[in-house]
Amino acid sequence: MSATAQQEVDSLDRVLTRLATTEETNLEKVLSRLLPVVLGQLKSPHEITKKKVLEMLSHVNKRVRGHDQIKLPLDALLDLYLTDASAPLVKNFAIVYVEMAMERSTEDQQAAAVAKLLHNISKQSGQHQHTLLRLAIVGLEGLAQATPKHQQTTEEQFAAKYAFLQSTPDCTKFLDFATTVMLYQPAALLPRVMPTANQSPAEALGQLIQSSITGGPLARGPSDGSLSRGSSGSAVGPLPTPPGLARQDVSLVEGKAAPSVNALQKRKLGILNFTAAAGLEPGAALLLYLIAAADPQDSVSRRGEELLRKRCGLDSPKPSVNLEDSALIFKLFHLFQGSVQPNVNSESQEASAVPDDRKLPAGVLLQSRLMNLFTKSTAAANCFPGTVQVILSCVYGTTTTSRLKQQGMEFAVWVFKHADDAQLQPHSSVILQKLLQLLNEEGASSDTPTLTLRGFTYQAVGQLAKRTPQLFQKDTDIAAQFFSALSVEPPGVRAALQEAVSTLAVAYKGCSGDAAARIEQLLLGSITSPQEASRLCAVQWANRLFPFQHVAARYICALAAGDIKLEIREEGQSGLKPPKPQPGAAQVKVTYPHLGAMVLYTQSRQPALKQAAATARGSLDMGKPLPLQPKAYLALITFLRECRKQHTKDPKSVSQDYLGILEHALVKDATGELHVTAIQALLEVASDSPEQCAGLYKGQLSWLRSFLSHTDATARDTAGKLCGIVMLAVKPEIAEAFLTELIAGFGDHDIKKHKFEVQDGYLGGTGYVLAQAMTGQPVLSKEAQQQAAVALCDALKHSQHALAATAATALGCAGLRGPLPLPDAPAPAAASAAEKLQSSSEAGPEAKRSNLPPPDPLSASLSSASTVRGTGAESSSPACDDIASRQSAMQRVMALTKDKDVKVVQKAAIAAGHCCAGHPVKAVLDPALEALFALGFNKNEDVLFTVGEALCFAFGGVPVSADIVLRTSFNSIATWLNSMEAGTTSEAVEGLQDMDTDCPVPSPHLNGHNESSSDTADQVAAQDQIIKKVMQELVFHSRAEVRCAGCVWLLSLVSYTGKHPKLMPLLPDIQEAFSHLLGDQNELTQEMASRGMSVVYSLGDESAQKQLLDGLMGVLQGGARKRRAVKLTGETQVFEEGSMGEAPGGGSLSTYKELCALATDMGQPDLVYRFMDLANHQASINSSRGAAFGFASIAKLAGEQLGRYIAKLVPKLYRYQYDPNARVRDSMSHIWRALVAEPKKTVDEHFGAILQELLKEMGGRLWRNREASCNALSDLLQGRRWPELKEKLRDIWTMTLRAADDIKESVRGAAAILGKTLRNLTLRLCDPQITPTKEAQEAVGLALPLLLEQGVTSQVADVRAMGLDMIAKMVKASGPAQIQPHLADLSVTMLESLSGMEDSRLNYLEQHVDRFGIDSDKLENARVNASKVSPMNDTLDLCARYANGKTLDDMVPKLCALVKRGIGLNTRTGCARFIISLTTRQGADIKPHTAAFIKALVTAARAEKSSTVQRSYAQAAGSVARYTSEARVAKLVEEAVAMYTAPGDREARLLSGMLIKELQKQAAEAFSGQASQVLPLAFIAKSDEDSVIAALWGEVWEEGTTSISAALRMYMADLVPLITAGLSSQQWGQKKAAAKALADLAEAGGDALPPHTPALMATLLQELPGRLWDGKEAMLSAVAAVSKAAPKAVMASTQPTPSSKDVVDALMAALARKKQTYRHAALGALQTVLESFSSEDHFESVAGPLLATPLQHTQAATSTSGQGPAEEEQDEDKEQPLPLLPTLKALQAAWQAASKQTALKHAPSMAKALQESLQPGFSWQIHAAALKTTQAFVAKLQEAASASVSQEQAALFVDLVPGVVRAAQDVKIAQLQTAALDTLAVVLKATGGGHHLSAEKQAAIREQLNAMIADNRSSAVKAHATDVLALLTTGSGRDAEMHDALPQ
Repeated sequence: MSATAQQEVDSLDRVLTRLATTEETNLEKVLSRLLPVVLGQLKSPHEITKKKVLEMLSHVNKRVRGHDQIKLPLDALLDLYLTDASAPLVKNFAIVYVEMAMERSTEDQQAAAVAKLLHNISKQSGQHQHTLLRLAIVGLEGLAQATPKHQQTTEEQFAAKYAFLQSTPDCTKFLDFATTVMLYQPAALLPRVMPTANQSPAEALGQLIQSSITGGPLARGPSDGSLSRGSSGSAVGPLPTPPGLARQDVSLVEGKAAPSVNALQKRKLGILNFTAAAGLEPGAALLLYLIAAADPQDSVSRRGEELLRKRCGLDSPKPSVNLEDSALIFKLFHLFQGSVQPNVNSESQEASAVPDDRKLPAGVLLQSRLMNLFTKSTAAANCFPGTVQVILSCVYGTTTTSRLKQQGMEFAVWVFKHADDAQLQPHSSVILQKLLQLLNEEGASSDTPTLTLRGFTYQAVGQLAKRTPQLFQKDTDIAAQFFSALSVEPPGVRAALQEAVSTLAVAYKGCSGDAAARIEQLLLGSITSPQEASRLCAVQWANRLFPFQHVAARYICALAAGDIKLEIREEGQSGLKPPKPQPGAAQVKVTYPHLGAMVLYTQSRQPALKQAAATARGSLDMGKPLPLQPKAYLALITFLRECRKQHTKDPKSVSQDYLGILEHALVKDATGELHVTAIQALLEVASDSPEQCAGLYKGQLSWLRSFLSHTDATARDTAGKLCGIVMLAVKPEIAEAFLTELIAGFGDHDIKKHKFEVQDGYLGGTGYVLAQAMTGQPVLSKEAQQQAAVALCDALKHSQHALAATAATALGCAGLRGPLPLPDAPAPAAASAAEKLQSSSEAGPEAKRSNLPPPDPLSASLSSASTVRGTGAESSSPACDDIASRQSAMQRVMALTKDKDVKVVQKAAIAAGHCCAGHPVKAVLDPALEALFALGFNKNEDVLFTVGEALCFAFGGVPVSADIVLRTSFNSIATWLNSMEAGTTSEAVEGLQDMDTDCPVPSPHLNGHNESSSDTADQVAAQDQIIKKVMQELVFHSRAEVRCAGCVWLLSLVSYTGKHPKLMPLLPDIQEAFSHLLGDQNELTQEMASRGMSVVYSLGDESAQKQLLDGLMGVLQGGARKRRAVKLTGETQVFEEGSMGEAPGGGSLSTYKELCALATDMGQPDLVYRFMDLANHQASINSSRGAAFGFASIAKLAGEQLGRYIAKLVPKLYRYQYDPNARVRDSMSHIWRALVAEPKKTVDEHFGAILQELLKEMGGRLWRNREASCNALSDLLQGRRWPELKEKLRDIWTMTLRAADDIKESVRGAAAILGKTLRNLTLRLCDPQITPTKEAQEAVGLALPLLLEQGVTSQVADVRAMGLDMIAKMVKASGPAQIQPHLADLSVTMLESLSGMEDSRLNYLEQHVDRFGIDSDKLENARVNASKVSPMNDTLDLCARYANGKTLDDMVPKLCALVKRGIGLNTRTGCARFIISLTTRQGADIKPHTAAFIKALVTAARAEKSSTVQRSYAQAAGSVARYTSEARVAKLVEEAVAMYTAPGDREARLLSGMLIKELQKQAAEAFSGQASQVLPLAFIAKSDEDSVIAALWGEVWEEGTTSISAALRMYMADLVPLITAGLSSQQWGQKKAAAKALADLAEAGGDALPPHTPALMATLLQELPGRLWDGKEAMLSAVAAVSKAAPKAVMASTQPTPSSKDVVDALMAALARKKQTYRHAALGALQTVLESFSSEDHFESVAGPLLATPLQHTQAATSTSGQGPAEEEQDEDKEQPLPLLPTLKALQAAWQAASKQTALKHAPSMAKALQESLQPGFSWQIHAAALKTTQAFVAKLQEAASASVSQEQAALFVDLVPGVVRAAQDVKIAQLQTAALDTLAVVLKATGGGHHLSAEKQAAIREQLNAMIADNRSSAVKAHATDVLALLTTGSGRDAEMHDALPQ
């Protein structure tokens, strides 16, 4: 053995010897030093050394085994292990002892070791890694507490303690192991399962997935669902492996022993708290939180949920975790599936697999949470084949649940939505197969989870079809399956199925061939299904799958349009309308199906329609049923009409099948709406091919006539037009007969005989037939035509004006064809139409016809015609009467224009126009125009437009012909022109133009006038009259309604006859007229004038257009406008009704007459001019609005000419869109939309100009402009960036704050909305997380000073509130870097605002607290507490957080100044709170400024009157004192002490206490150095006369001392001078406090008092004489307390210090004072002093006054018993005797200390005083005290008598007996009775058992005692009475001589 080895061994032997001799109590200390050293010796190369070390370690193991309290040096052992120089053997043993040390350490020590345990963990060996990780997890148990210490630091500070977090490998190792621990579950929390066969669940799942991917048969797992922890082919124990782990993971976690449930819970919570405290990235900790949230232990799951919500934010729209991280998603998939092994059937792979390494899938709860994440991640949707495996695992897994199945289908839907095509396509067929299989398998179950699963499955199929349509297009079985399922699935599934079917349509779009045919048949079958979902899906498919021209699809839509369900009807109706082009797509012409194809397909689906079409025309059956639903038939006909318009190449060709469908719709079962649509469609065919249709329907006149009595007016009118067309092919005689029948239907005017509908229809039909006859086809005689005209004229007299109006319309229709077949002048005698009808009726029965169609129409017509002709021939010679003339007819028609019924007026007016157009002669034109112009006062808009159209017909040049009016669905010129512009009637117009007609109305030209010069002189005169009347009179009329009529009529003229030669030269005048009307009050006038401007613009040349445009621009820009004066009349309306309110006496204020009356009544005629000024202002607004209407129309025509105005127009137009006037706003919006094609781009281009305009108008004179600018600016600022706003943001805020104080309430409201917008914008610009840092800095630098300057300091509450709210939010949104430059001003302003924003009523309340009975301090506290929750306080908190050394230099001087000059309670207290917050957050950085703070706070507090503010300042000073210098603290204490001792200042004493208390509370260390200066004063001050001050100092004393007696002994030398000075003070309060303190000192620290007693007593006795002051009684109490505490020191004192006698004399002198309270206190003090000086006889000194007191009380009671009130008042002024009760107590004390000689000397007087005290009339308390004193008296005399009492003494005792007996008789007070009996016993004993009493007295006493024994309820009294009675009986045998010798 080498020398080195020997030395090592010897050294180890010495260590071992020391260990062996060390006791157990010191073993821990020795091991802490020796164990690391011994382990380090294992690196020695000598084996003998290693053996010796092992021997020592064995000894250590034995010693510490079983002694868990012996701790090992954990830190040293870890350092040894982590040292790179340590040998492997050293590391191996070191880690063993590290593990042992961890088990013996506290939680704090274990937690502190975690950082070292995990240091370089990734570089350690595998075995050591697992051990260290386990130990580290154990160390984290200390972080499982509810409020762990780690929460006291920031995340950065906490993470800095753990270096391994900065190393990615180390951190990864820790997180992986932590994940394993979180997944681990103890066996107690897992179900016991039996081992399975050779296949684990992972293998079963792998086989399932592999078979699904390869398309093989689906493999199922074990039927029992059991788990196995062993390898394949081996049976293992029953304990299962926790889900998500492998067997080896369990071993790693458990180590030597499995952790308990409680320990495992703490470890898991520790892991969670550690990751949260360290601020790990949410993605890194996500797995831990997910696993924890699914943990079975409630505390762990709650913490996991909390961390998921707070740190990961999975519930928020933007979670903190990046769910698109592929690596993270891979980990989640691996956790979900475990170690899935595909191809498990391969023997080679099965043999090579290591079962212990195979991880099980996660638990069901965890899988459910993972599925929630997968459905939020696009990356998860593209993680193939993992996505497929997860879906199939959820659906087919052996441990799956219904919830997992649902989530699996949800994930499938998610995958189909978001997966890439390249990823999805390879797996789509397999997925579809499994989804369909699942639908088939789950079909039988009807439980809720299964139904929900089926719904998700249907959705998944739908989404898959959307992504991979090629899988479905060739196979329509899936579509058929889904459609059939719609009929059988329950409602809960049907909704999802319906959505899936709707989505499935995408897959079949564009299908062709057999697939398309099958789909078509499927839809045709489903559209008639009883299940509404099937019908809805069918029509949806028809619309989506097939193009618009697809015949079958449109037929399906037509059927759906008649469905009973609204949703289906709407879908069907939308399918029959052309599809709208997609936004941005090119306009494509929509092609309708061909009419023929559509008709044939309809007939093929509805054979009944085909049969009807094949039926001969002569045998139409009106009783057939309707083959389709009415609404479906209606939709079908409407669609067929559109098809015909587009596809009919030859308008004159007629489709017989189409007519058949229309005819079938006209059966009786059809609805009125269907009748109208069908007959209108029939009219369209007839108007295109009149001759053909006339030929087809000439035999159906009776059928057509039946519709003349239809209930619908449109149907009647259309049937009349058809009758007129059919007349083209009817023979004259039949036509005359038909006309006669029509006349017979209304000729007798009998409403009872013929219904209204019959007469109305026949009147209209007569007009249309007559009009057609006037063309020459058919050729009717003039007599027949005249007969019809006369009949119509006669109908104008009908009692029902509606029928008269119809007759007028019929005459107008005939008048369109030419002059009415009536004479110009009336004939003298002509038969009336009624007479002719009557004669024709009498001519033969055949001629009489009813309104029903005859059985044989042709023969009846011929018979009727011959009859009419014969009758007319016979009566043709007489002339007609005055009615049967053209003039009288026109007069009748014009008379109807005065009717009250608007419709009657309209019909009459248009009839007059038609007559003028057909016969433009003066006789017709003059009365017609006169009547039409008279309607200018009519206020009905419809009447005005109708009259305008009638005037156009009279003027000539209208763009319609007579054929258009009479043979089409013509209603008015406007609707006709609109339909022509839409292209809906172009074919009909073209066809009509080719016809040869005799109509004088020119052929239709939309924008012109036929250039023929056929206008007659009468017509030209009429034209001049119309122009003059409208342009010179009506449009400038004084009445608004007349101007409106003129504007409407002028617009009608230029719109319908604008190209007329008469109007073209007048365009400038017309423009001026319209321009004038733009400012009219009437809204309709403005709109019509603006439209007229656009029409004039389109008609004018280039110069006229430019002139018009310039004028409009001037009006829009607010320029002056040339206006023609309008003459005012009394009825001229100046203001709109209600706009000016009501007159004082009631009534409106709108007309000129009413305004003048109001001005006159008020005595202010000039008020009229103000009214007119307002009216002009209103007119300018109206002009702008009207100009906007016109501009909107012109903008579409002007095109590039407006380019030069855009820059000027855009800013104003933008503002006008927000005008408060809704009409102006709407009109400007029209022009904006017309002018600006791209609004956003235009606004961006002109942003600066718009902003400038709005800012200018926000300060303008007009309130409506200010309000509009605020609203416009609110929208303009949306989404703006800093570069756009940096030049104007200050101006914007300035004007916004100004508008918030506007005089107009609506402007203030708009400013409030603008303020919110501006606030949000500014916050976004100031937020460095949204805006670049530099821009955010600039934004804050601009906005914050502005708000501090203009917002917070404003005098307007709303502006201040807006500014403060903005500042508070800005400081929160911005960062420290942005706010720090402004902290000084910001903090000061916020502090000032604390009071500025307070309700002023609180200040008033504070000034009158006494009046309202409110406590001032409580009110102030309430105000301060309210200010703490204000936004300003939150802002100040952020200011304190953002402050640093640099900002403090600027902030502190301003804060100190504000502390001194601050106004308002909240501002002053807020300053104090802010300084406290600054001190707390800045810590030592505040030290350079502490002196300034303390000085300012103390100075301000001394000047402050409010105790609440003083307290706040004191708290702030105490907080600052923590960081100030010791010298400054000493100075502060010195100032506080000086404040307390200052003479006569209560506030100073209060402040002193507050300062000292807060210094002691917040700066305890600084206070401890000044305790000797403070605590002695505190002891005295806690006795201050003010209770509040005394309480403060009392707290200081209690907190500063632990033991009162010890503290008093310590500070006695300091206390005595202070007390002495206080007693000698000139202030009574200090004297009183010092005296109270001295009394407390004597009571608590009496053992240390004697050395100082003489001096203190001398001072006290010196202060007793002299003037009495309030509270001087405390001096007496102090004398008593000192005497009681140190009686020996007082009694032993010598001159010049006062002796005990001096003390007694001083107190006796005090008894002589007049003040009763003082005398009472002196008496009490005297008692205490006498009791204390019990060894000295002072009876002589006190006997005189005290012994005289009982007698004085007796005399006083006797003297006052007979006095009156006046005498009693006089006695009150006399000196009152001393109180008897304390006197007796003092006498007792003095008597007990008296000497024998004194006792004997004063025994009689003492006995006399006691007798007086026992007299009746005193309280029982006095009697009790007298009894007690009597006992002391008797005892003292017995003691002085040494032997037996003398007769004189006995006589004194006997004299006391009566009083004692009387006291014993007081039955009310048992206590008194007991004391009296005891006293009686003492007296009896002293007198020898009563021998000195006479027999009578003894007998009386016995009687009383027996009565007490018998009657008294108190057992104690009975017992005492019994004893006294026995004592009395015992002494009754004494000789009589002694008895007789006693005085009686």
